Amino acid sequence: MHRAGALGLALLAVLLAAAILLPPAATGSHKTVRPFLVYYGGPGPESPARPQTLARRLQGYPVVVLGLASAYPAFAAKVVRLMPHTTFYGYADTGHVTFAHVARRLELLHRVGMQGVLLDEIGTGLSASRADLRRIVLLAQRDGLRVMLNAWDPSDVLSLPLRPRTDGVLCENWVYSGGAWVQRDAAVYAALRRLERRHVLVFMIATTKGVPSPAAPPAAGISATARAVFGNYLSLSDPVYSADNDAIFPASTLRRQLRRLAF
Repeated sequence: MHRAGALGLALLAVLLAAAILLPPAATGSHKTVRPFLVYYGGPGPESPARPQTLARRLQGYPVVVLGLASAYPAFAAKVVRLMPHTTFYGYADTGHVTFAHVARRLELLHRVGMQGVLLDEIGTGLSASRADLRRIVLLAQRDGLRVMLNAWDPSDVLSLPLRPRTDGVLCENWVYSGGAWVQRDAAVYAALRRLERRHVLVFMIATTKGVPSPAAPPAAGISATARAVFGNYLSLSDPVYSADNDAIFPASTLRRQLRRLAF
């Protein structure tokens, strides 16, 4: 068999597997998926990187999770000021930390000009307590921050006072993770649909095994993620979100892929 024919059959098999494994997207709604970026790279102690350089590389992304804010607050503040039309989120662990630690992080993110915070490790450690998690969310909102909750089980956040079209939930690698397919239980998607009906924003992440290639983006992984999760924003990255390689997938390339979706 010719190589092209073999590749075509392999792609068909992947698409059929995805169609079988993944639950159907919500129906009766029109959805426009926009790109966003989770970026955990940044300047090291000896790096000559400048805020202007990073700002140029981030151009085109309407939403960016900038993980370097806590380690390099002055650098992050300059990037934020250079990109007034981008919504920036900082990062805060809510699992293996104290409430005082989270409070200090939220205050720092507010001080450097972040508009939001990605609250990670939802449902573990500190945030396993619904009361403590609610307290964290209310504190972030009081500081003027949008919240994005990385909840592997979205039922953990159903009782929270999330603001429609402002606060959101992050569906990290629910469908396409490290270049492989993932299957979630129907109950997980049922809880997510309840949040979507409340107009909570939904952020999706798909990751490739290595650094995703702009010349050959994983179209099947992008499409299957968008159709199954049916979210508002999608990020495509490597499994460590640029922490090891400082790579940034071009926003323009991801936007072209997302424009091909029709639902």
